[in-house]
Amino acid sequence: MISKNKLAQIHVAKAQLGLSDDEYRAILARTAGVSSAKELTDRNVGAVIHEFRRLGFQPKAPKRAGRVPNNLYRDEMVAKIEAQLSELGASWGYAEAIARRQTGIARIEWLKTEKQYRGVIAALDVELEKRDRLAAIDRHLEKTDQTRESFAGRCRLPQGWERHLPTLRAICEGLERLR
Repeated sequence: MISKNKLAQIHVAKAQLGLSDDEYRAILARTAGVSSAKELTDRNVGAVIHEFRRLGFQPKAPKRAGRVPNNLYRDEMVAKIEAQLSELGASWGYAEAIARRQTGIARIEWLKTEKQYRGVIAALDVELEKRDRLAAIDRHLEKTDQTRESFAGRCRLPQGWERHLPTLRAICEGLERLR
């Protein structure tokens, strides 16, 4: 006996080709030696389906056939994230916290789309830029014997300025003009 899917495919082919019951049974008898599709076996069902295709039957693709294959460059993106974490001196937990905050997905390896990976990579890039700019500011402050606190008070910087990228950029631009 054949599977329900194969049996359904045969009945769809009969309907699609507009075969009468007599024509249908003649094809079954000629190709498989049976009078009913229920008598077909896994060995002879292929011959019947092949005959229906020869007569013009075009099976519809399964519903999942339209899905786009996952051809992400996952390994390359994970390697990029790993390199960024290494440069930051941060753990995988840091990247996973970013992924969880952005997507609700708890693990990097569970991300499904390129957009999700790129979001984590972009967030790590921003963090790297913040740290680089803050380090440049610290080097300037060290040369001028100032602390972050005294600098922030003198320049009337808002609280949390050390984590605010636009503020860090503006400070670095200002320090470049002073040179």
